[in-house]
Amino acid sequence: MGKKFFGVVLTSLMAMVLFVPHTQAASVSGDEVIKLAKEHLGTPYQWSGETPTGFDCSGFTYYIMDKVGVDLSRGSYDQYKQGTYVSKSNLQKGDLVFFSGTHKQGISHVGFYIGDGNMISATKSRGIAIDPVFSGYWGDKYTGAKRFLHNSFFNDVSSDYWAYDEIKQLNNEGIINGYSDGSFGPTDHVTRAQVAMMVGKSLNLNPSSSAQFKDVSSAHWAYGYINAAVNAGLITGYENGTFKPDEAITRSEIAAIINRAFEFSTNSNSYRFKDMSSSHWAYEDVYALASNSITSGYNDNTFRPNQEATRAEFSAFLYRALY
Repeated sequence: MGKKFFGVVLTSLMAMVLFVPHTQAASVSGDEVIKLAKEHLGTPYQWSGETPTGFDCSGFTYYIMDKVGVDLSRGSYDQYKQGTYVSKSNLQKGDLVFFSGTHKQGISHVGFYIGDGNMISATKSRGIAIDPVFSGYWGDKYTGAKRFLHNSFFNDVSSDYWAYDEIKQLNNEGIINGYSDGSFGPTDHVTRAQVAMMVGKSLNLNPSSSAQFKDVSSAHWAYGYINAAVNAGLITGYENGTFKPDEAITRSEIAAIINRAFEFSTNSNSYRFKDMSSSHWAYEDVYALASNSITSGYNDNTFRPNQEATRAEFSAFLYRALY
């Protein structure tokens, strides 16, 4: 699971990306896209239709996105290959939402997310209409979402934020996501469960149903990834058999997990953190990260190993380890 492995994986992913149709993201707001879409409420359904006289589902998204300068493929299956992955918890107005198993296997329907759990799309029974995404007919057919609008990134991570590039890349890869209000919470403390899931996704670990901790039930959102991370030797719990998934994690604990995941070597380096003695349990892990330019500590020459890490800090560490 070292860096060499990720180089091979990344090269393969880049090769696949070369064959994905190019999409030009638009510099318009989700509200503008939704306003355009709602102008066609009630327009009848028409198979292969892509004009205001009649639309099918992908013809509708194709038509609206063309109006704002986004070059979409014509079918819903091909549209799903474009754009940037968006998790359910980070959906924003203007994102495209996709569904499978309606009239055929695989991706077979697409619409615009308009907020509050609803979408607008071309339906066979009512034409252009608004429906709930996660309940009713569409609920169990929801497959995923893609983003095409420049300004639909996390609303609390500006382009000049110090970890913007790292957060954006990991979000594009589907490794990290945000909150339901469209924020990322970069200064929030990252939890032990969040770290387990993000590292697990980075390593392409398959979620496991083999329970490991008495305080992580199968109902916990990160259950599968926590179990998988234990099986891979990346994380451990406490002596009392708990993991404390929703507690904050320290910088030294993160250093240990990342070093286990990527197996960095400790090269000679100029870093000498004045608060990291050789007797510290994570000494080797911290210096492995420093040796490989994953961390440089703070300006006062400290690493602050016992300080709880933020979501932005962890994103930066993980990004540097991956790329």
